[in-house]
Amino acid sequence: MKIKLLEKLLFKEWQFKAFLIACICTIGISTAQAQTLTINGQITDNAGEPLVGATVIVVGTSTGAVTDFDGNYSIKAATGSKLNISYLGYVDEVVTVGTSTTINIKLNEDTAALDEVVVVGYGTQKRKEITGAVGQVKNEDLVLNATADLGTALQGSVAGVNVTASSGQPGAESNVLIRGIGSINGVNTPLYVVDGIPFDGDPKLSIDEIETVDVLKDAASTAVYGTRGANGVILITTKKGKEGIMKMNIHTWYGLQSITSGLPLMELEDHLYATHLRSNALNGTNFGNTWTPIVQGTHQLTNNSDLTDIIQQDSAPIQNHNLSISGGKDGLAYNINASFFKQDGMLINSGYERFNVRANTQYRKGNWNISTGMGFRVEERDREPWQLLLMAYKYNPYSQQLDPDATEIENPGSTTNNDAINLSQNQQRLIQTDRDNVDSFDANMTAKYNFNDNLTYTARVGFNISNSTRRVINPLFVQTNEDGEIVPPQVLSGIRETYSRRTKQTFENFLNYKKSFGNHNFNWTGLFSAETSFARSTFADRREFVSNEVQELGAALGTSDVGNNGGRWNNRTINLMGMMTRLQYNFKGKYLLSGAVRRDGSSQFSEDFRWGNFFSTSVGWNVSDEAFWQPLKRVATSLKLRAGYGEVGNEGFEPYSNQATIQIERDAILGPEEADALLAGAIQERYANDKVKWETSISKNAGFELGLFKNKLNISADFYKENKRDLLLPLLLPPTTAGATNSTVIINIGDMENKGMEWSANYKHKGKLSWNVGLTYTKNENIVTRMSGGNDILYLGGSQVVQGVPNEDLVSAVALGYPAASFFLIKTDGIIDSQEELDEYNSLVGGNANLGDLKYVDAPTVDTNNDGIPDAGDGVINLDDRQFAGGGLPEFEMGLNFGANYKNFDFSMQWYGAFGGEVMNGSKAFAYKSGRHQDLVHQWSPQNTNSLIPTDRGRDHENYRGYTDYWLEDASFARLRNVAIGYTIPKDAIEKHGISNIRIYLSAQNAITITDYTGFDPEVGNNGFSTRGLDRGSYPVSSSFRLGVQFAF
Repeated sequence: MKIKLLEKLLFKEWQFKAFLIACICTIGISTAQAQTLTINGQITDNAGEPLVGATVIVVGTSTGAVTDFDGNYSIKAATGSKLNISYLGYVDEVVTVGTSTTINIKLNEDTAALDEVVVVGYGTQKRKEITGAVGQVKNEDLVLNATADLGTALQGSVAGVNVTASSGQPGAESNVLIRGIGSINGVNTPLYVVDGIPFDGDPKLSIDEIETVDVLKDAASTAVYGTRGANGVILITTKKGKEGIMKMNIHTWYGLQSITSGLPLMELEDHLYATHLRSNALNGTNFGNTWTPIVQGTHQLTNNSDLTDIIQQDSAPIQNHNLSISGGKDGLAYNINASFFKQDGMLINSGYERFNVRANTQYRKGNWNISTGMGFRVEERDREPWQLLLMAYKYNPYSQQLDPDATEIENPGSTTNNDAINLSQNQQRLIQTDRDNVDSFDANMTAKYNFNDNLTYTARVGFNISNSTRRVINPLFVQTNEDGEIVPPQVLSGIRETYSRRTKQTFENFLNYKKSFGNHNFNWTGLFSAETSFARSTFADRREFVSNEVQELGAALGTSDVGNNGGRWNNRTINLMGMMTRLQYNFKGKYLLSGAVRRDGSSQFSEDFRWGNFFSTSVGWNVSDEAFWQPLKRVATSLKLRAGYGEVGNEGFEPYSNQATIQIERDAILGPEEADALLAGAIQERYANDKVKWETSISKNAGFELGLFKNKLNISADFYKENKRDLLLPLLLPPTTAGATNSTVIINIGDMENKGMEWSANYKHKGKLSWNVGLTYTKNENIVTRMSGGNDILYLGGSQVVQGVPNEDLVSAVALGYPAASFFLIKTDGIIDSQEELDEYNSLVGGNANLGDLKYVDAPTVDTNNDGIPDAGDGVINLDDRQFAGGGLPEFEMGLNFGANYKNFDFSMQWYGAFGGEVMNGSKAFAYKSGRHQDLVHQWSPQNTNSLIPTDRGRDHENYRGYTDYWLEDASFARLRNVAIGYTIPKDAIEKHGISNIRIYLSAQNAITITDYTGFDPEVGNNGFSTRGLDRGSYPVSSSFRLGVQFAF
């Protein structure tokens, strides 16, 4: 009994102990669980207004919450953890969770956006105080683009800036217009200013060495640069160092390019069928030699050649590598940037390499601030052989396939017909090399002395020099027969070289005085500047190499041409001098006023017209600083209204335009009949005009800047009108002046107007998923308002759609009442597809058209009722029947930029669209003329009367005139310019290796293009003015995919 009782007691004791242990564990777990609290609270601003959509995140976790419409939130967090509260436009707040379950937070407004400093002419301003039209792009947006061209990187990012690719050729510069066409006879390129030093054209910096790009668009902003800023100003600030430990950044990427479109050409079978249609002399036209090449070489029927296969290079690599080092101490800071860019061409024998180095230093000691900058650039550009694409379009598929590397070709057929000649010429063109080498150096130094807190003196000197050499080599090439014997025709080998040297020296010194009297704030600047530009070039040419081993001028046997006859030379110097004074005033930062006066002198003019006076003024009002606006600030945080007026002169036209030019070997032969040798004559081609004066741009601008929802959404808009006065145009002189045929004199006889609007909107959301979206809209209307001297229309030289063939003429013109560089074309009215229609057409125009031919519209050129308005045709189809048909400039442009970040991932994309412009498909016209376009299989014939494709009657027939609207197409397009996804490796995984940041990304450029254009690409810039919108076998724009890595140490 005792034993059993003891066992029971022990058992109960064990149960009791187990119970106690279980209770202790339960209490411990309960205690641990009690440390996780549900935190509630409200997020407000300093005025006590709730902030809707503020983000609350537990630091180090993925736990988060968003405030509701009353600013309230609820979140679970452990005691001792940290909460990060953020809201766009406010400074982040971090609090530690204690024992309280209620945490209310007041966020302070972040004024950094309003206090952001923007570079303007000869100084900086807070964004809030700017009264002009200024746009800005930062480095993080520029580097998204896989390009060596700054203009391409800016496309769609700044409202009012039109950027068009001049070509897809590697290294090609884009055409940049700020608020439309600025001049007809002069340059339209904006002024580029790098760290205060002006450059002629794009300075070709590496994108990675640029900190910010500020674009001055209206005359109120650009007037301080005088004549140099007539077409707008692009201010580039390069990266500078900061005092502290040395930092190093590496950015490298590698990609592959491809051509995404093309021109449809016939293969052998289709080509033979189309040739058969033509050889049957449709509608009575006889081409007796159509089959001659095949009769002379029946082996050609076994060929099916396609030159596009051998001239295009798919998956061409493109790469960029950048290294930057910065740091400093004891008042000295430095930044050194080195980059290498290489792009292989999509067409053979083309490519581009560029190496950039830039070193910037800043030194501060006492009252002195001294900064220096030096840049060195080496470029090598290989151009594809001349008219390579057009050669491929023309090449018959039954001709022998060519080898792009061969210097000898066997021609088993006849060696005396045109096909054999073309074979030799085409083969030599394939092996032609055309290379540019450019070495450029620029340096600048700025010294600033602070007399006191108010007065500073700044002296700046800049120098840049560029040397370039272009060598075009046609190698020694032979044609042989089947026995290996050299046979005619032989194409001459040779070399052409052009040497160029450009220098520019700039000197500027200015005083700046700042002073505040109570709420009145003044900022005065006085400036003197001088600039000298020098350019010289020499051309040399020589034929007949002895061997391809030595391809130099001295190794050729032919006669040399240097600087005369076939050679060319150029030597010019331009001097500029200017003085400027500017006063900026604001009252409490609320009411803003700015005014500037500048006097410029240029050696481009005669002494009587050398100097010009120009001025500008602008005002601004920060409405949101007014007391009556305070109740609205919860929604409309900021509002600024601004307006400006300015006048700017322009002297950026061809040097010596006021001087006469003499043309040699023109219109006359000198010497007596009995002389052994007659001499080529010379005649005055352009007459002197010492009254050439400044072109003047008068600009009016009004705009606003609106920030909504604590500046989460920012909207800005500008409305402008610019009158271009006294434009220089060539006036055609009558033969009685005894000059050359079509002699001209340059005179100020034109006026032009640009007016338009610019919109931009940006929205930023900050939270666990942060994202932003930006939209730009640009619309510009251009019209020529005056053309004196009896000329109502002036056709622009070199604007043929197809060059070097019969029945071609100019299509771009400057005409009174129309946009500059508009297309003027003969209109078409379908195909003549019935005998009745044919008889009626021939009776109207007195022609000899046939069935299947195009109908041309006889434009009204005759005034039958004497009311001064032409109302009837003259019965003849000729050049006078050209009518307005649009132009190469778009009616409006849009840009869409989107970016997002989630944890360590980031995503971005950029869209750009241009709408309402036209393009002349010269490639299609050339392929039609050459009988090679795939459409010709479906041309009109008695068996195919529903066709809209005119009958092929040969290159010389008027069916394929290049100056008709048959080749006019809509140039509208929308393009995904760039899309990228990146991942940043967590810092705790890399910091132990001495690396502070690693980002890896994949991106695609020009991945999607939406357009109705049937050619390679609707974005055809060419020279930016007279040939804009003319697709004449332009180098195709490619798409690319790339992988990149960014390191920070």
